Amino acid sequence: MMSFVRPLLFCLMIPVLLAAQTDSTGIRLLNAKKYAEARAYFEQAVQRNGKDAESHYFLAMTLMIEQQLDEAEESVDEAIDINDGVSKYHLLRGQILGQQAMTANVLSQGLLAPKIKNAFQRASELDPSNVDARLALYNYYVMAPGFMGGSTDKAFDQANAIVKLEPLRGYLLLANYYNRVKKDTAEAERQIKKAIAAAPEKGNGYKQLGYLYMNTRRYAEAYEQMKKYAAADPKNPDAHDSYGDVLKAEGKYDQAVAKYHLALSMDKGFSPSIFSLAECYELQGNKQKAKETYQWFLTVEPKGRRAETAQKKIKEL
Repeated sequence: MMSFVRPLLFCLMIPVLLAAQTDSTGIRLLNAKKYAEARAYFEQAVQRNGKDAESHYFLAMTLMIEQQLDEAEESVDEAIDINDGVSKYHLLRGQILGQQAMTANVLSQGLLAPKIKNAFQRASELDPSNVDARLALYNYYVMAPGFMGGSTDKAFDQANAIVKLEPLRGYLLLANYYNRVKKDTAEAERQIKKAIAAAPEKGNGYKQLGYLYMNTRRYAEAYEQMKKYAAADPKNPDAHDSYGDVLKAEGKYDQAVAKYHLALSMDKGFSPSIFSLAECYELQGNKQKAKETYQWFLTVEPKGRRAETAQKKIKEL
């Protein structure tokens, strides 16, 4: 059985944290990435009231981010036991199981797969307007083999349903479909341009178009899109990190390093830039700086596939 669980461009595995729509101390701690403090807050909340489904849910989210996946699963199951009718609880359960599958053996992945799909389906059934649930289903359908419930036709249906709910995300998903499933980069480009037209003030479309151009070695066009991404969202470290990725792809390592440092000046814990910075140093032949930067990366992101790569690089350098 081929392993099908791997990270993509989507937010399937890591949930988007809530906007400041509530005055909850715990949620503010989560949004500030103070995970240990958030965990302690929600642990105290469930101790005070074991029937508080929301506290179990947010505790599960925090535990998942901290990669304490078995405990996260137990906590989200508590939330579901208290109130089975909440879409986001089932979505989070699927995300947690998906994270477990990323490091599981082939047999365990086979056992987890139907549970993941069922969780996302349940989330979508409970709230058909839950775009994140539909996005998770899309990714399941497009990644899983057919005998495990995968279906590119069903993936296409989910993408089109999202277009009606959130055109920007829907068109970007259709671009992913045409690029990934149909290998049709021209149609993928057209879908991304539809996404940009739907929300020109947002940076997401420019980013995806920039990466499409980068991956087809159209570097000049890629730079233009990344400039637009940075102009649309200048305080977002990812915008500058993305520009750095194009520079790195073209072998302009000094300029890429400068972009990654710019991103890190906005968020010193922005792990993608730390990892890419280490790669640049390695490609430049600066083994000592590369090793130090991979070690820095592990202090920010100690678990996961990139962490495994960083550990391997440290041993090799």
